[in-house]
Amino acid sequence: MTAARVLFVFLDGVGLGSDDPATNPVAAAATPFIEGLLGAKLTAAAEPVTGRELVYRRLDATLGVEGLPQSATGQTTLLTGVNAAAVMGRHYGPWPGPTLRRLMEERGTLFTEAARLGGAVLANAYPPGYLAAVSGAAGGRRQRPNAPTFAAMAAGLGLRDLNDYRAGGAAAADLSGERFAEMDPGLAPHGAAGTAAALLGLARGAALTFFDVWPTDALGHAKDFAGATRLLALLDEVLARLVGQGVTLVVTSDHGNLEDAGSGQHTHAEVPLLVSGPRAEAFAGAASLLDVAPAIRAVWSGRTA
Repeated sequence: MTAARVLFVFLDGVGLGSDDPATNPVAAAATPFIEGLLGAKLTAAAEPVTGRELVYRRLDATLGVEGLPQSATGQTTLLTGVNAAAVMGRHYGPWPGPTLRRLMEERGTLFTEAARLGGAVLANAYPPGYLAAVSGAAGGRRQRPNAPTFAAMAAGLGLRDLNDYRAGGAAAADLSGERFAEMDPGLAPHGAAGTAAALLGLARGAALTFFDVWPTDALGHAKDFAGATRLLALLDEVLARLVGQGVTLVVTSDHGNLEDAGSGQHTHAEVPLLVSGPRAEAFAGAASLLDVAPAIRAVWSGRTA
């Protein structure tokens, strides 16, 4: 069975904040493409949009649970449609522990479902050190995977490496590949155009292609305003090349952080949901993180969420 092609660009820690460019790097960044789609910057001031193959909504990330939203519970919720914070009894992160891992293994995730419908891909390329650490290789450091990486591995997917990146079959989380070029001068940065080309190439052959843009949260914690505006400008360039290409593009986040340059911490902010492409109307009723996975399932089935 072949389902619709969904390209999920996940932005870690990007909430909807002030439209003041002095305090919010999202407001300060050069994002002409996003502004053209929404008629506004990607801030709390942007109004919902419902158009032909275009939906924009603001999503609640608190999940009805007190405390600051965290990555593991937010990401698990996005991947399953289950309120992971309620399961835990609190927001939890950054990495999923035994309870959330068991939830993803027993209930399944978007990766599990997509693998049956026409294929699933985690589009990120990872350097050798990370791959060894996340696999728990003997004698080396160990790295716990975040929820998307764990979910992909639990679904039996292989993680992509720098050879895949070199061949154009994987993308760099920094959207340019500059960090990979620093590790290996033989790896030419792909830039926004190469990143988009790699994502589209993968998306056209799978029911789900998931791309984890984790540096957004890291830049928020570091209060790196300049780095954040550079990354967001690259994101705008990438998205400009992904819209209108026959895949259903889903862009959202798990919690706020980056939008408040002075905080360095997660926030209670709503997060953006931008959907473009075939069956985007399935997301028209989305109001929280809980609604993303059911809407993706509706896209695959041809139903309305």
